Parts: sequence; structure tokens; C-alpha cells
Amino acid sequence: MNSLPNKDTIYIHTLVFGRNNGIDNTWSYFPDIKTLLGYIQYSFLQEAFYKWIYGREKLIVNVPNIKVEKIISDGEKNKKLTKTEADNMKREINMIKSCWSLPKNKIFPRLRKFTRDFNKTWIGDNNEFLYLKIFNSPTELGEFVINSNYIIRGNEFEEVVGVTIEDWKEICKKAETDKACGEKFRNILAKSLTEII
Repeated sequence: MNSLPNKDTIYIHTLVFGRNNGIDNTWSYFPDIKTLLGYIQYSFLQEAFYKWIYGREKLIVNVPNIKVEKIISDGEKNKKLTKTEADNMKREINMIKSCWSLPKNKIFPRLRKFTRDFNKTWIGDNNEFLYLKIFNSPTELGEFVINSNYIIRGNEFEEVVGVTIEDWKEICKKAETDKACGEKFRNILAKSLTEII
């Protein structure tokens, strides 16, 4: 999120929860679909699967910089995964890898399909779960934030996010075209949405 959002920007919300590790709640955006694809393959899945496998036993402070495939194979070898879990992880990483050969305009729909499958597979329970959602626009993300906040906190939107719902909608509407709104949008994602899941 070093630069402000623009028309090519793709938005993301991720949750990685484990009883021993708490919840990692990330709201972010990436300059384009290929950058997001790289993030999912080389960062998100690496962290999510490592914490799923090893977070059951201990607090995970650092995730080693190893490929997801090695994380999965080590988990299998050390009997930290069921066969079903390992097969699901392999399927997920293969789904992401298959996106690299697609034309750019086909990647987003495929990632939407991936996220539905991913969320259904890793819904977990009150001990652990993984979650990933992507958005095509700041307006789409903004509506999701409003709805999620309402479900969890009721009418406390301004208290949690720092702006009114009307102001938030306006910020999201102009985030890609107005520098001041883009900066507000980025700051809210980085600092204010940690309590909205």
C-alpha cells in the first residue's frame, strides 16, 4: 500500500486465526492483479498454512521463508496434517499457480472462485480458521466493511472506523481518483479496520 489506489488496484481482506496465535486481520490493496496473485501464493498461503499446521501446538512468532509446498510436505512428514488437509492445501496452491497462465482479465474471476473454495475448506472452528476475500473496487470493499461492522458492532461505525458511514462511502467512491480520499482510504485500511472482521 505504498502508492494510492487507482483503476487497476485490487483489494483484499484476510483473516488467519488460531487459538494459540490470536487473529491476524489484514485489509490491504495491491497495484494490480498479478501482484495480488504473488501475494497470495508467496505470502498469504505460506503464513496461513504454516500457522494452521504448527500454530496448534505453539505461538508462531515468525513464519520461515520456505515455499508453501515444503511447508505442506514437512507437515505431512511430521504427521501434523491429515491427508485431507494436505490434499486441500495442495489443491489450493495448484489453483493459484494455474492463474499465472491466464490472461489478466480472467484472473479476477478465477480468484473469486478460489476464495469461495478456500473459505469453504478452511472455515475451521473456534480453534482455527482461515479466510480470504478480494474486492474489485474500493466501493465494493466499503460496502463489505459497512455490512460487517453492522453485524458485529451495530451502530458503532463512526466510533470504530473514525468517519461516518456517509463519509466512508464518499471516501471509497473517490479513493481511486481523488488524492485526499485515496490517502484517507489507505489510512483507514491500515489503522482503523483491525476490529472489523
